[in-house]
Amino acid sequence: MENCLQQSVKMALLSPAGSRESLIAAVQNGADAVYLGGSAFNARRFAGNFSDEELLWAIEYCHARGVSVNVTFNTLLFDKELPAALSYGRFLYEAGVDAAIVQDLGLVRLLRENLPGLVLHASTQMGICDLDGARIAHDMGLSRVVLAREMPLAAVKRVCKDAGTEVEVFAHGAMCMSVSGACLFSSMAGERSGNRGTCAQPCRKHMAFGKRPGEADYALSLSDLCMLSHVQELADAGVCCIKLEGRMKRPEYVAAATRAYRAALDGADAQTLASLKRDLFSVFNRGGERTGYYYGDGGITGCVAKAEPGEDLLKRLQATYAADVRKRPVRMRAVLQPGESAKLTLSCGAISVEAAGEIVERAEKPQDVSRYAAQLQKLGATPFCVEHFTLRMPEDAFWPMGKLNALRRDACGALLQRLTARRKAPEPMCIRPVLHHGDGDGQILARVRTAEQAEAAFSAGADEVLLDPISYADEEVPRMLQKYRKGARLLLSLPASMIGASEHTRVSELLQSGLFDGAEANNLGQCSLIAHLPLRIAGSGLNALNAVCAEQLATLGFNRIMLSQELTKPQMRDILEKTGGAVMIYGRTQTMQLRHCPILEQQGCKNCAGVAGTLVDEAGRVFPLSNVRQADGCLVRMLNCCVTDITDLYAALPPVDAALLAFYDETPNEVALRVKNACCARAGERVLPADGATRGHWARAVD
Repeated sequence: MENCLQQSVKMALLSPAGSRESLIAAVQNGADAVYLGGSAFNARRFAGNFSDEELLWAIEYCHARGVSVNVTFNTLLFDKELPAALSYGRFLYEAGVDAAIVQDLGLVRLLRENLPGLVLHASTQMGICDLDGARIAHDMGLSRVVLAREMPLAAVKRVCKDAGTEVEVFAHGAMCMSVSGACLFSSMAGERSGNRGTCAQPCRKHMAFGKRPGEADYALSLSDLCMLSHVQELADAGVCCIKLEGRMKRPEYVAAATRAYRAALDGADAQTLASLKRDLFSVFNRGGERTGYYYGDGGITGCVAKAEPGEDLLKRLQATYAADVRKRPVRMRAVLQPGESAKLTLSCGAISVEAAGEIVERAEKPQDVSRYAAQLQKLGATPFCVEHFTLRMPEDAFWPMGKLNALRRDACGALLQRLTARRKAPEPMCIRPVLHHGDGDGQILARVRTAEQAEAAFSAGADEVLLDPISYADEEVPRMLQKYRKGARLLLSLPASMIGASEHTRVSELLQSGLFDGAEANNLGQCSLIAHLPLRIAGSGLNALNAVCAEQLATLGFNRIMLSQELTKPQMRDILEKTGGAVMIYGRTQTMQLRHCPILEQQGCKNCAGVAGTLVDEAGRVFPLSNVRQADGCLVRMLNCCVTDITDLYAALPPVDAALLAFYDETPNEVALRVKNACCARAGERVLPADGATRGHWARAVD
C-alpha cells in the first residue's frame, strides 16, 4: 500500500550546524549527531562557526540530549600551523568532542601520537574512493571514513563489506564538480584555497564552452544530491551514517533537511515524505531530485540555487525548533522509607547517579503515594524525560514537597554533569623532529601524454618520463617507449579517481607488466598497487603541504613526495630542508578533475583523444579540458588558464629530489626545449621563463 508505514532504518543521521541556531534546529528535528566547525582549521571558514566558548556550549547542549558532536578539523596545514593545530586538538579532546573530521595526513599522525583517545574520521576531502584507501585509513587510526561523493552505490557496498571501519556517506546537498580533495580551481583562480577552508566557488559562476562566453552557462555547477527516497538502499549497503550538507545554509534549511531524513529513517509513509520533501526543496533547491553518482552519473550541470521560501514556511520551520522538546530518556528509582535517608537514582545508558536527602519522617496519616510519584517525574526544563519509574514508599512515609523537588534537582544536575563531563589530555604533547627521506638528486621528470612527447623528453635529456596516458587500455605506447629510454626511467601516473573494479584491474595489469620502473599515486588507496615498484611517488593528489605529511607518506611506502602547488618558496624550502621532496617547475596545474563529463552532457560524446576542448570564465580566461579514458568512463581534467613556470627560480631552492615538467598539448619541439631549459637550470645556468607564464604560488600565498 502506498501510504503504509515502512520499517525504520538503522542508520545514524548527521546534520550540519553552521551556527548556534542551526545546531538547535538540527537537534530538535531529530539529528543523531551534528558536525560543526570551530574557530580555525575547518573547510567552511565563511560559515558562522563556533568560538571555543560556543563550542563548549554546543557539546554540553548536544550531549545532554544524546546527540554526538563531530568537529570539522579538515583543512590542509602549513608547517607553521602545526603547533597551533595540535593545541586545538587538545582543546577538542578535553572539551569532549565525539570525533574530529580530518583531511591532512600530517595532522592525523600528530593527533594519533599525542592524543590517542581522540576519535578521528577521514574527511571526504581525503578522497577515499576504494577499499584499499579505506583500509589504509583504518590502519592509520581513523575509525570512520567519509567516502568521496563521486562513488557509485556498488563501490560503497564493497568498502562497507570489507574495510573493517565505519563508513559514512553524503545523502543530501551540494555536490562538488571536482573529484573530492583534488580541486585547486579556487586557489589558482583567486588565491583562496578550497583545501584550506576558503573556497570562492568559481565553479558556481558563469562558465561556457568554446572560445566565447554564453554558449553554455554554469557548465561546472553541478546539481544537488537528494537520496531521501533511497535511505534503505544506503543502509543495505552497510553505511553506518548518512550526512547532510549545509553548514553555510540557513537554520530553516537545516530544520527541513533533518526533519525529512529523520522521517525517512523512522519509516514515515509516502504522503508524509512527499510533504516534507516539498518543504525542503522550497527552502533551497539546486537542480531537483538527483541521486548524484550512486546509480551511475546522475548529475546535471548548469544548476543554480532556486528557492524563495515564503514567510509562512519559514515561520513553520522555525516553530519546529523554538521549544526544547528533545528529551533524553532516563530510568528513575526513588526510595522514601521512614527512618532512612531519601534516595533518588537516575540512570541513562551505563551512567547512574544517586542523590540523597534527609531522613524520611513517619506520617501521622496515610499519604497519597501517587502524588509523590507524579511530582518526582516532573522534569520540566531539564533535557530529560522518564522512560521507566519505580518508587518504594509506604503510605506512612512523609517528606516535604520542597525537599522532594530539591532531591530531583540534585539528581538531574549530577546526571547532566556526568553526561557532559570533560576530559584531561595526556602530557606531554610535542611535534617530534621529522626524518629526511629525500636524496636531492634533482632528477628531471617529464610528465607526458603521447609517445611523441615522451620521445622528445628522452632525447632532450630527461632522467625520467612519467606517462600520463590518454587511455589506460593502450599498452602499445609504453612498449614503444622502451626503445627511447637510453637509461632513463619510465614511470606511470595513476589517475586521482579509480573507483570501478575494472579500472583497478586495468591499471594493475599495466603496473604488473614489467614496462615501468615506478609509478605516481594520486590517491591513498593506490599505495598497495605500486608497492612492488622501485620508485613510488606520492603525487600532488595526496596534498603534501607540510613536512609531517611528507613523513607520513614516506611511512606508507612512498620514496618520493611531490610537494603541493599551494606552497610558497619559503614553505617549499622548509619542507625540502626537513624531508626532501619534488617540485613542479613547469606546466599547467590541474585545477579540477571531473568524473562527470560536461562535454558529454552539453555536446554529446566527442570521443576525445586527450584534448577535449575549453571552458571560458566571466573574465574571458580560457581553461583547457583534457580527458583520460578509463575502463568505467573518462576522467576529465580542467587545466589552468596559463602555464606555471619557475624554471628560472629553480636554483633558489634547496636540492630537490626531482623537478617536474608537466606537458599537455606541447609539441615535441616545445617539450625538448623545456627539458633542455630545466637541465640548464639544474646546472646553474641562466634561463628565461615562458612567455605569459604565472609563478603560481611561488610568492603569492593562498588564504
